[in-house]
Amino acid sequence: MKLHGSITANLEGAIASTQRLRGHPVYSDTTRYWRELVREARRTRTELPENERLRLDALVARLEGEMIERERRAGGGERR
Repeated sequence: MKLHGSITANLEGAIASTQRLRGHPVYSDTTRYWRELVREARRTRTELPENERLRLDALVARLEGEMIERERRAGGGERR
């Protein structure tokens, strides 16, 4: 996965997007990006010092929570 900036910055941006887009449909490419970002964060977390790993884990949990809430509210509501 090609990222622009740090994994942390990308997670923070994705979380901000999920919050900004609450109640609105999003493209399937967007949700795919969010899922891939979570996978990439999990893959790279072992390479980080513990304090950064804990921050990364917290961001991953927030993004996953936002995605779960989106699915629960919208029943998938993605645009194709």
